[in-house]
Amino acid sequence: MIIDARSLPAGIVVQTGVCIIGAGAAGITLAREFSNARFPVVLLESGGMDYEPETQELYQGHSIGSPFQDLTASRLRFFGGTTNHWGGWCLPYEAIDFEARDDLPYHGWPFGRAQLDPWYRRAQEVCRIGPLDYRPASWGIAANAIPPPFAGPHFECKILQVSETRFGPVYAAELVREPQLSAYLHANAVQISAGGTDTEIYEISVKTLSGNQFAVRARICILAAGGIENARLLLASGKEGGNGLGNEHDLVGRFLMVHLHYSGGTIVPSDPHVNLDFQVGGDYGGFGGKHAFVPFIALSAASMRRLGLPSLNLWCGFRFSPIAPAIKALKRLIGGEGPGGSRLADLSEVIGNLDGVASFAVRKGLFGEGIPIEAVELNCTSEQQPNRDSRLFLGPERDRLGMPKIVVDWRLTPEDRTNTATTLRLLGTEIGRAGFGRLRPSLRDDGDWPDDFYGNEHHMGTTRMHVDPALGVVDENCRVHGTTNLYVAGSSVFPTGGANNPTLTIVALALRLADHVKKQLE
Repeated sequence: MIIDARSLPAGIVVQTGVCIIGAGAAGITLAREFSNARFPVVLLESGGMDYEPETQELYQGHSIGSPFQDLTASRLRFFGGTTNHWGGWCLPYEAIDFEARDDLPYHGWPFGRAQLDPWYRRAQEVCRIGPLDYRPASWGIAANAIPPPFAGPHFECKILQVSETRFGPVYAAELVREPQLSAYLHANAVQISAGGTDTEIYEISVKTLSGNQFAVRARICILAAGGIENARLLLASGKEGGNGLGNEHDLVGRFLMVHLHYSGGTIVPSDPHVNLDFQVGGDYGGFGGKHAFVPFIALSAASMRRLGLPSLNLWCGFRFSPIAPAIKALKRLIGGEGPGGSRLADLSEVIGNLDGVASFAVRKGLFGEGIPIEAVELNCTSEQQPNRDSRLFLGPERDRLGMPKIVVDWRLTPEDRTNTATTLRLLGTEIGRAGFGRLRPSLRDDGDWPDDFYGNEHHMGTTRMHVDPALGVVDENCRVHGTTNLYVAGSSVFPTGGANNPTLTIVALALRLADHVKKQLE
């Protein structure tokens, strides 16, 4: 059932088996997995079923480091979390993203990619996308359709799948029917108490913006409130005068990472008619149903290992020749797309450029050439290196609930920029070697980041996973070191961020954690 916490009697104590804090992708996945368990479950959500400005403002904080995304705009604080406006891009992390690497400090997860695959398969179902098969050939992209230098050995074509699943609207009705689940809306966890030794969680203090207060006592507590809020709640909890739960080694809030976004430069192709159709995504029906996918270019794992480079993904934008609109109009006419009025405009466009369209049709039919391209604009997403000095901590200001506001000190390392410049230089070399054209990179070894550079909203690493308590906040099972019954779910546990979108991995880890907790309690 779903309960408005503002209606509860003040001061009550809710007893449960598991308390999940946060109803985003991780929290809702956990709640669904506990639906058939033999113990009660409480799910605490700060917001309601829809966006509310006063709840969203609880994300407010300050930035003192490199320019950082506005915290009140980068996540959503209501049932379903940020899946209420996500782009739906899903793909697993690569095997190399899990590996310990001598050439890159602080890299390595406690387990490999293969060990997470069973939960990745289940995560595909939770996100309602296709199978755990990300080979371009399986999605209709033939190997001979990928021109060098994007066919290896240094760069290769990959695909991601697109989910349209908004976890709140999609799974709310299912959770309402669960007799063992009580989901409390407008319920803000403000402190976790663990006795004088901070080793065993016994109570979660909860407040509403309307002034109501109550407590939850659980055998197990799981934080699933996001990459910023997970660390904030740990820092604000524990014994009086302490430095927070799980923070014996001053790691909570450190190693803050996001994905780095920027323009990579411009490729001027040697042949303007080169066929780049492999870069066109869309719906594919090769798995017994239509699934949306998007192709992209990535630095190969072999080159990352050989050259000591982190992950980097490339997205191509095309600057077509003036004839392109007429060719696209012809395709719409042939496919019968668009209303009658637009078909007349398309016909006019084709007739007005008949010579160019006819030339393209002949070249396409005889030589498989593509629409003439003037340039290829590259957009990059790259991995930020784990950095202990990139962090968040509690500031002196407090929000309406009395919780300390967050201060973000996001920092990059010099290697973040030099590794990117090295990768772009390698791409330029490969483009020239293959006779594909010439790259005008936006970043050089001795230059600054491009003007459009920014760190995105994928907050990771602030409660990082490591078997050694001196190097991580949680262990390989996502349990907070030094505690017996406190766990963390979400991207805050990621030791490294890779370059792939994190949600599918968040869901896979939540499924894995749910299986572990069920074994503990049943």
